[in-house]
Amino acid sequence: MATQPAFLLYLGSVIVLVVLLILYFAPRYGHTNVLVFTGICSLMGSLSVMSVKALGTALKLTFEGKDQLVYLETWFFMFIVATSVIIQINYLNKALDTFNTAVVSPIYYVMFTSLTIIASVIMFKVLHHQLLITSC
Repeated sequence: MATQPAFLLYLGSVIVLVVLLILYFAPRYGHTNVLVFTGICSLMGSLSVMSVKALGTALKLTFEGKDQLVYLETWFFMFIVATSVIIQINYLNKALDTFNTAVVSPIYYVMFTSLTIIASVIMFKVLHHQLLITSC
């Protein structure tokens, strides 16, 4: 499911947005707008949750005897997990150093949860499945 075109489009969009936020918006607006640093954390957080899900499935299949470590996708999602965790920690610390915790925490929680739900809907095609059920 993680290699479906819709999810890969989401993955690419998030990566482009994060690079744009890091390279353009963070230096200019990061210290005055709480949404910049928390946006980077939330976007990368949604990727890390989906990548951990894909990695967990690959490890489960590997333990069942179907070696998934030979596939490039498994290593790609391992790289995404490691990279996203490092970026999240870095920018969450910047947000907490710059802004009050009472402001950062709720914004981060809502953005992270919303983006993770969106990523899950895309990855697992929940909305498509629900539309098929209601149309029958």
